[in-house]
Amino acid sequence: MNPPTHGDETGTRLSRRTVLLAGGLVALTAGGFLALSNVRRPPARPRPDLENLPVADVPAPTDEPVEVVYCAGWDSGARAPVSPMSESVARAQDAAGGQYAVVLLVGGTARAVVEVCWAEHHAELWHVDADGRRYRGVAYRRWPDGRLRLFEVRSWDYAGSGAPEFDGDQPTFRARVRRDATATIGTVGITAVQSDGSTLQTSRDWSDWPESAQPPENVTVPAVDGWPGFAGLTGPATARSGPAVVPTHFPWRPPRPLQPRHVTETVTDGARFHTQDGRVLTVRRIPVGAIRLPSGRVVVADPGGLDDGATPLATTAPPGEYPVDVFQVVEDGAAHTATTVACRVRITDAPVTSWHLALLDGDHELALGDGEFFGNPVDTATLSLVDQTGVTAYQEAEIEAAMSGDEPFTTLSAEGTDLVVVKGWSDGANPVWLGRNEDGALGCYVLDFLVPELATARPV
Repeated sequence: MNPPTHGDETGTRLSRRTVLLAGGLVALTAGGFLALSNVRRPPARPRPDLENLPVADVPAPTDEPVEVVYCAGWDSGARAPVSPMSESVARAQDAAGGQYAVVLLVGGTARAVVEVCWAEHHAELWHVDADGRRYRGVAYRRWPDGRLRLFEVRSWDYAGSGAPEFDGDQPTFRARVRRDATATIGTVGITAVQSDGSTLQTSRDWSDWPESAQPPENVTVPAVDGWPGFAGLTGPATARSGPAVVPTHFPWRPPRPLQPRHVTETVTDGARFHTQDGRVLTVRRIPVGAIRLPSGRVVVADPGGLDDGATPLATTAPPGEYPVDVFQVVEDGAAHTATTVACRVRITDAPVTSWHLALLDGDHELALGDGEFFGNPVDTATLSLVDQTGVTAYQEAEIEAAMSGDEPFTTLSAEGTDLVVVKGWSDGANPVWLGRNEDGALGCYVLDFLVPELATARPV
């Protein structure tokens, strides 16, 4: 079974993510007093127990002999390694950045599993319980300086020996280490399931780590034969022999941030997509005109939230004037079904050969979990593009008028700058993709509206 993927975290990125705020409905009398007679009070919940979080046991180190099995992964049902391989194959996989796993047995019983894939900067140490289930995962990221930094710890509190591995999918406890671009730890974000079934979200300092033992947070990358020591198994190690072939299937996959999906087709006029239910969506381009970027520092934000603190994308364009297009899809040619899916600022005419997630200064992709991205929060189903020098050049009334119109876009102009307001389909958070040319130069910016229909559709 694949370990569950890493879910989304708001964490220290609240300013760039969608935050859902749950409020209550209250009634006010004419005099301003709270009318309580017809209000059903929710049952009182116990106060969060911040001192007794549902953390898993941290195994103590042992110097007993260790048997090392290099393989594709661990099968918790069979309680056995999957597709064993020789140590030499594991070394070759390690050097090439490919996947491999290491199962560590003490007294013939699996005590730990390590999953490695350097192509995704990932290594995770799993502790295994007496029923052969992985119950505590300690995930690391390999940073550009070649060292491993702690990313997060997840653990599952299984309800008895009959519960399957990763029962309930989401972990009972998760602690995400928040780092800046220099890998310095800021805080630790914690999500925990309390005894009443509610979810607690909190944060604390690194020095106040919630488990009984603090995992190492900055370590040298172990050699292929060094994983037993990394897992706290320091006794004499013996490697089991295995086939000298790379497995064709791995029962797990490394976590990856949100990846660009068919962006080129999404911003190609006339491109067609087939949906899973058999409909045909056709892309149509709507020219917007030009946007002036006197500094080349592009701000992408909800137009209702533009202010002096708006942070531009880290990747800048040469100062200048660039064409902008909005892209919609229509279902089976019916104009009334038009949905905006993207907005592009074209910097050069050279073909785009690769797509990359746009970051802000201080962002680092190694801070993202599986499927996560640094997004731009939208509370008005609307996004805007503007040069950093123009974020305060427009009156609130004219911005509101542009946001309330029925057209797919509106352009406002001030001295030296332009503000392009694009109507989307929903609130949320939206990524920006950087299209790069063959020589690595910036070719375009694409605002992705993450339309659900395109998430599973295929280009014709």
